[in-house]
Amino acid sequence: MDKRNQNKIHVIKKLFATGRDNQAIFKLVPLFVRALKSHEKRLPQEILNNYLNSLLQKKDIFLKSAYQFGTPQYFFDEPSLSLQISHFHKVFSRYLDRYRIFYALKSNSFEGICKGAVAAGIGLDVSSGFELKAALSMGCKHIIFSGPGKTDDELLLAIQNRQNVTLLMDSMGEFERLSKILKQEEGHGDTMKVGIRVHSNHDNGWNKFGIPLGNLPVILKRAMIAKDVEIHAIQFHASWNLGPKAQVNMIEQIGSYIRQYIPMNLMQSFQVLDIGGGFWPEQGEWLNPQNTLKGKLIQLTDPEFGFKIRHYYHKAKPLEDFAREIAKALSRQGPPLCDVEIWLEPGRWISTPAMHILLRVVDKKDFRTVITDGGTNLLGWERPLSEFIPVINLTKPSLKERHLKIFGSLCTPYDIWGISIFGEGVESGDILLIPDQGAYTYSLRQCFIKPIAKVVAFDGKNLMETEKENSFSLPPSILSKMEKQALLEKKGYGTLNEYS
Repeated sequence: MDKRNQNKIHVIKKLFATGRDNQAIFKLVPLFVRALKSHEKRLPQEILNNYLNSLLQKKDIFLKSAYQFGTPQYFFDEPSLSLQISHFHKVFSRYLDRYRIFYALKSNSFEGICKGAVAAGIGLDVSSGFELKAALSMGCKHIIFSGPGKTDDELLLAIQNRQNVTLLMDSMGEFERLSKILKQEEGHGDTMKVGIRVHSNHDNGWNKFGIPLGNLPVILKRAMIAKDVEIHAIQFHASWNLGPKAQVNMIEQIGSYIRQYIPMNLMQSFQVLDIGGGFWPEQGEWLNPQNTLKGKLIQLTDPEFGFKIRHYYHKAKPLEDFAREIAKALSRQGPPLCDVEIWLEPGRWISTPAMHILLRVVDKKDFRTVITDGGTNLLGWERPLSEFIPVINLTKPSLKERHLKIFGSLCTPYDIWGISIFGEGVESGDILLIPDQGAYTYSLRQCFIKPIAKVVAFDGKNLMETEKENSFSLPPSILSKMEKQALLEKKGYGTLNEYS
């Protein structure tokens, strides 16, 4: 019997040895079936070693930044950002004659990343009035405003900047509100260019966004009689794509629907197909055993089960595959899809390698447990519990992985960076690297117990602190008398006795 079948039998034994009643076991059946069908592969050691070596080539600049500016810190890697943007352009230019890239600001809103994207000639994809103001302040000339639940104030802000903004309508109700505001603003600007976000009937939770594809003719007819509105784009978005299948399927659905149900007179102003983002970074999705479907099932049946240090991964297709298959799908559809400009909204793919986190070990409790000076509030969520992130000891680097629980300094047991480390042991004062934390971390960071860390930017030659640590103020009621006095004097309010 091979090891795979042995593992399956082990899972079955665990499931039925728990003493759970039949109803509870029945509820686990769907997960059990999915687990048996899953094909998570072991992460090849060669891939892991190559990844670690690529990071250790930057060891000296990481350490210099940590010693010069202190920890914890976000390390903005500007050269990596430039390489990602350049590579994205290079790949899609081979397959598409007319395209435009919009960086999804929500994936990492750090000003250095956004300004770097704008300087490289790509637009910004924003999802709120707050993000729209930020994009405008950075001098961005090409902005798409997507997302559900836009307020009237947000719509008005987009209208007032219509030369630079394309609004992606999320519903008929949103379109009607836009038309009403435009009537009030009549004569104050050019036609407002808008797009319509659509979703298929199989998008499940993602049907929160956009309208059903079948409702597209209704909103197109309404737009023909509306003043100051031009629908020139159709948009869809498929997230978390390890390969191009979801984008290709949606292109085929849209092409088929247009041919069968939409008269060409309704498509006269159609110039753009926005295929959204969702391009997964090429290294794929890395998992610990407990993050696999089999691991989750084992944890349900035996919460105390001890997993070995093993790593698995879901392989991602190269960006070249995405570009080639998307181009083929567009060509197969014929007009109008094969003739329009294609817009792309990469976020995670561009920002992931553009930012890292540097920490310092402040307490070695025993040979298996250390505490660092930064908590997972720097990520905004317990990301290391859901995926494998290699933690590297830059002070004593090694490709050898060792058991070690690496906790942050927050008052919660879920504040953990990893359960292993790549290094020759660890001591207090060692500098640790949490690599490739550019996507959906900085934007989600929070002042929870500890301050938000500083940001240090590296432009390929020099280091510079671009954002200081963001401390929060404790409520005055819990400050000591001495702290209150210092606070009053700092603000020039006199002595504490005057307020007693």
